[in-house]
Amino acid sequence: MKNILVITYSQSGQLNSIIDNILKPIKGQANIYREYLKPKPQFPFPWKDIRFWDTMPECVDLIPSELETLNIDTSIEYDLIILGYPIWFLSPPIPLTTFLKSPQAKKVMNKKPVITVIGSRNMWVGAQEDIKGMISENDGILVGNISLHDRHHNLPSVVTIIYWMTSGKKDRLWGVFPKPGISDKDIEESDRFGQPILDSLQNNNFENLQDNLLKLKSIEISPSILSIERKGKKIFNIWSKFIRRKGEPGNPERETRLKIFKWYLLFAIFIVSPIVTLFFYLTYPLFFSKINKQLIYYKGVKLNK
Repeated sequence: MKNILVITYSQSGQLNSIIDNILKPIKGQANIYREYLKPKPQFPFPWKDIRFWDTMPECVDLIPSELETLNIDTSIEYDLIILGYPIWFLSPPIPLTTFLKSPQAKKVMNKKPVITVIGSRNMWVGAQEDIKGMISENDGILVGNISLHDRHHNLPSVVTIIYWMTSGKKDRLWGVFPKPGISDKDIEESDRFGQPILDSLQNNNFENLQDNLLKLKSIEISPSILSIERKGKKIFNIWSKFIRRKGEPGNPERETRLKIFKWYLLFAIFIVSPIVTLFFYLTYPLFFSKINKQLIYYKGVKLNK
């Protein structure tokens, strides 16, 4: 039997539900070892206001923290590694970054095929580029990526995700907004990705896995959202360094800059992003070829260095 190591971090449980469904066709056909990353100390859920924003700088700058002792048996020869993660501030969550920068990750991922599974609001390509880089640093081989996202419009989804993260409730805010997060239907139907993964595993051939996953709509990218995210990623990098000049996480000296960042971000999302989106569509025909190449790249598993 083949050995699969599945490593996930999920506060709300949504990402773990996606992984559970993907693994349904594989259960009984391979040995599956699960590792749920646990940061030390735990990040709160639901989040408290300032603590939420205080995670941004280290998250964006890919600074590792601490994890509870891992239960990964490094003596096992794993035939496949699956990494599941949500998106924090257009970046990988700190617990996954911490794992990928650990000696254990280097040991288990060396020359091994890796599949990433993402659960996000709608912006994930920048985080996946960060993950690609860390997988490469561990000499892992990215062979597949599955990304599920909230299908609602960008602005309502911002309101609902903040509501969910700060209240812990995954229901309709005021009975008006849609339910936050990835739909139950999309989560349940993610089991369709299990069979091509199993086929590649059994055949010891992952060369065409990403193409097979894409045929099942494993990735959908909106060109306008991609445009906003690429700009946002650069801005987040500037803010992260500006805030970190005031000390480490939890330092009261950071609070003023964190509050300024919070209101800047909300202004940018609700006021600036609609203007940027309009401008994008007005100029889209002029850059169609370039944007199409970007979409093809981000749907793939190669890393442009």
